[in-house]
Amino acid sequence: MSLRAGILLWICCALAYPQTPEVRFESNVRQVLVPLIVTDKKGHHVTGLKAGDVHIYEDGVLQEISNFQTEAAASMGGIVPDAPGRTVVPASSSPSPAKPPARRTYVICFDTLHSSFANFGHVRDALEQLFKQDQSGGNAQYVLIALGRQLRMIQPATADSGLILSKLRANSFLSSLSGVDAQALAIEVNDVKIRMERFCRTCPCGPAAKSQACYPERQTLRQEIGALSERSGLMTRSFLESLNSLISELANVPTDRSLILVSDGFSLVPGSEFFGVVSAYLPNYSEFKFPPDQQMEPLLQKSLSVASKSNITIYSIDSRGINSPSFAAGNASDATTSGAGSSGARNRGGSFLTELDRRQSSISFQNGSGMAQLAAATGGVYFHDSNDMLKNFRTALADGREYYLVTYTPRNAAADGKFHKITVELVDHNLTARAKDGYWAN
Repeated sequence: MSLRAGILLWICCALAYPQTPEVRFESNVRQVLVPLIVTDKKGHHVTGLKAGDVHIYEDGVLQEISNFQTEAAASMGGIVPDAPGRTVVPASSSPSPAKPPARRTYVICFDTLHSSFANFGHVRDALEQLFKQDQSGGNAQYVLIALGRQLRMIQPATADSGLILSKLRANSFLSSLSGVDAQALAIEVNDVKIRMERFCRTCPCGPAAKSQACYPERQTLRQEIGALSERSGLMTRSFLESLNSLISELANVPTDRSLILVSDGFSLVPGSEFFGVVSAYLPNYSEFKFPPDQQMEPLLQKSLSVASKSNITIYSIDSRGINSPSFAAGNASDATTSGAGSSGARNRGGSFLTELDRRQSSISFQNGSGMAQLAAATGGVYFHDSNDMLKNFRTALADGREYYLVTYTPRNAAADGKFHKITVELVDHNLTARAKDGYWAN
């Protein structure tokens, strides 16, 4: 079960490096902690700032900073990540001192429900390169998890990069990521496209289809894709509930925490893939324009609330890299390759294919919205339209090793349960600040 897997995560982390959670402050007054990452124009982390270099606002009101400190840990393998022209310091050859307690836990989470299995090969290659460079036995620990409708532990918490490498290289690693749900969804979308090809052989399709012809056939079609959408909604709900369980349990881990979610993107509007196909063929019928509202946004907001309150930074990596719409010619959902006798053959490059491409591009963008929200709300980064997976992982890990921790007492002390927006400004406008975008005052 997802909750048991989450508890297992906490136990493994606690056993890996037993320690008492650090108490940042004690007060009867509500205080807000804001991890702050500052970079220059080249993306390099900036150190040496003081409290006077930072202005922090809550709901547009300037706040008084009560504590400003630098949090720093050793870089992975002593390597400065992605810093051209800077010195790369090799790991020391001298005997290693006793391992310090883990200061940060990195959970690398693979979304097996929404991601194409083929994309995980590139992800594994990038992670292998990453952990090859980590030979220092630093004060961070790593967890590998597969997240579908349930959580599956691939590698419990460890600071041993060699153990992570062996897990990544094992034949069982990729098989543990073979999400049958993602494959089934792709097949169902393609089946709907084939279904529409058949429908259009006997009923009017395209912009000219405005009559009441084939009304019974359209109602049957609406029921079929409605059922597919509801099933997709159940899977998405299970995924988001598992994600919430993971974040809730990660909040109990007695270290600083980063969650790196690797996914093709997930829809907060389940069923949009099916309705997108049908509405490309039948654009003038309102019953096919929008899938049923299955209320997924509140589930995501629940995770964001816990992550923000617990200062869990979330990084989301689009495992597709630079991608093209899946309905484009030659891809799995190409409307022109439906099979023998398909009417799509006469529409190659025509209106149906163009409309499918347009709608799929829109759906692909929407599927990234949940990933973007997770990152923006917690001070992380949403990496997309990039084939440099190694750089993405390096950035996520580097952020957790060099940052500032800002503390302030809100001028509005009411625990009103509302969301309070946080804005950070730097005196030096040539620098960039990144922090969580707010918190819920519960």
